[in-house]
Order: sequence, then structure tokens, then C-alpha cells
Amino acid sequence: MRLALAAVQLTIDADVLASGDAYRAHIESAARAAMVEVEKGGAWDHGLIVFPELAGHLALLALAPPAAHRAKTVAAALGAASIRRPLDVLRGVVTTRLLDPRHAVMAALAPDAERYWRGIFGPLARAHRMHVSSGSHLRLGSNGELTSSSFTFAPDGRLLATTSKVNLVPGVEDRAPGGLGLARGDAEILPIVDAPFGKLATLIGYDAAPEPITELERFIPLMPRLVRRGGVTVVANPESDRRGVEGHRAGLGVAMGAAPFTRWGVTAHLVGEVLDLAVGARSEILERTATETRVLAKADSDDRGASVATTVTV
Repeated sequence: MRLALAAVQLTIDADVLASGDAYRAHIESAARAAMVEVEKGGAWDHGLIVFPELAGHLALLALAPPAAHRAKTVAAALGAASIRRPLDVLRGVVTTRLLDPRHAVMAALAPDAERYWRGIFGPLARAHRMHVSSGSHLRLGSNGELTSSSFTFAPDGRLLATTSKVNLVPGVEDRAPGGLGLARGDAEILPIVDAPFGKLATLIGYDAAPEPITELERFIPLMPRLVRRGGVTVVANPESDRRGVEGHRAGLGVAMGAAPFTRWGVTAHLVGEVLDLAVGARSEILERTATETRVLAKADSDDRGASVATTVTV
């Protein structure tokens, strides 16, 4: 069986995020470019395409009114986006039980952004006949908690799994002062999808790290849990290294070398700058053999869009 693996290194800037239509067109164009690279590898029976972490978070900005795009920071832009929706913001405060205004704004805007995100990737998976890991987006749960979550779609467009990030970057995503105040996913119920090419799991960003950044934070290594569940064939790893914040940490490659929990890993990064957010790293596709973890394909640069693809035999 031939399995095509692809990582979309997605570029962001003010033009890409100028509107919901512009962002959708950009994502669809990036997917088509990735499929061109896939086809260069010859015939394939099944495929997986992975998009970056944070890509769906930025849907909140793409869907914001024009006034929001004149802000200096992403937080200010989201605040401007919520001005027309005071009742939704009030509901966000009540629902999430957190008084932080930024958190309330995200809770107000997240449901529309999630519907938009799902509306892009279900049809995209169907159009290209690929399994798709949709990066990550903000999800408001029925319990009022906001999580960083990732959809996995089947080639017919069906939603197969929703994975919530377990390990939150300290001071950035957690409930520390200045953090986003996100809730953690449950490590014990990390979804594993039974695909025709084997088992597929998604590890969002920091969840692919083998160890924590700091000694005091709450961190749960997920690889041993996957090992206990029999391992998986492929790990989709939506990533997004914020320049100056996360780029020093070890990622999926180190984790794959430390434990036999997967055979292939696909890491997709977000690159570029918008307002006060700057991200960038090189996307790659990894393989674990009996003796080593090797790079099968890697982007040439960490500051521009790219399509990374290879085809393997399962």
C-alpha cells in the first residue's frame, strides 16, 4: 500500500487574513500546491495532509470587520471584532466563568470561527480524497471551556475525530497572567483514528514534545500513553513556533527517537507575521526505523510558504 504524506507550511500576513473569503482561498490554494507535490511521488492509495497549529485561531481575525484589522495587536483586533456583539461577549463571561475580557471575547467569537473552519476542511478533504488534519482552532465546549482543538477528516469529508491539546505552553496558553486561559484536553482519551493505512493520532504543538519546557509546569508526556495503546502508524503534528517563545524546545523528532510510538510523523508549521504575532519554522516528514529517526522531506526555509510531501510504503 502506498501512503502519501503532506505538510502544508502555511503563510500568514495581513492580506491573507483580510477577510474570511481571502483566508479560505489561501488555504485552498495551499492545499492544491501540496497535492501537486504529492503527485510528483507517483501513484498513491491513501493520503494524509496536515495543516499548522494556530491556523484556525486566526480565523477569528479573518472573520473580523475591517475596523479590527487596523489594530496594533491580535488581542486588540479581537476586542474590536467583539464591539458589535456585546451580548455574545456577556454570554462568554457567564459561560466560561472567567472574568478576563480577552477570554470572554474569544468565547464569543469561537463558535462562528469553528463553523467556518469545519466548512473549509470537510470539503477540502473530499475534493482531494485525503485524510486531513486541520491544524488547530479555538473550540468552545458545552461545559464553557475553551480548548485548542484539531479536526481530523476522512477523504469523503466526514469528521472522524476532534483532538484537544493537553499540554499548554506556560505563560502563553494556560491560565497564567497574560495567558489565553485555555483548558487542557484529557490525555486518557486522546483520539486514535482507524484509517485504511493504519492508526492515526494528532499531537498538537507542545503535545509532541518528550519533556516540559520548565520544571514546575503541569506536563503529561503523551508518547508513553500511545505506546500502551499499541502505538500508531502516523502522527499528525500541527505546529507553530512563535519566534522567541517556543523555538528552543525539542519536538516530534526527538520524541520519535525516544519511544517507538509511531512510524511516521508529519509536522506542519505556520510562517509569517500579522500584527504582533510572528511565527516560523521548517515543516518536515519523519520516519522511525529500527535504528534511527530520519527526515524524509523538509521545507527549504522557515519564513515562506511551502509544500512538503513524500510517498511511503505501508
